[in-house]
Amino acid sequence: MTENKLLRDLEEILNGSIDPVMFPYKKGNSLRIGKYAVRNSRGYYKVFDCETNKQVAQMFCKSSAVALAKSLAQGHNSLESIKHIDQHIQKWYNDCVFYKHTITTTKNKILKDTVQTRLDLAKNDINLAKKELYKIIFDVDKYF
Repeated sequence: MTENKLLRDLEEILNGSIDPVMFPYKKGNSLRIGKYAVRNSRGYYKVFDCETNKQVAQMFCKSSAVALAKSLAQGHNSLESIKHIDQHIQKWYNDCVFYKHTITTTKNKILKDTVQTRLDLAKNDINLAKKELYKIIFDVDKYF
């Protein structure tokens, strides 16, 4: 009896209307979300509208590009807010690269400790910004 119920539930899921935005898929070198594609190009992630075959945006972080593609596929126009988050992530990432270099090359103990603190803060800021993007990607909370 349980198997019959499972089969009926599965049949309902398969026969029901499914939102294509909920199922991203990989096609070639791109990730497709609805009518949008995310492609990696020279260290950046570009979001393309496949219907018009035009680039919508170029992002530094893959999470930003996926969040933008999903947002646009759902009909939301959150380009500016996602781009703003992406620019902050890029800035903090570059800060981390600089701080790591400083830590490995300096012999000054006080400078090393100060830069280590700044590195930890920059990493924390990156994680907080990515959590905001994950809210959009996984619909944790409906937009900010």
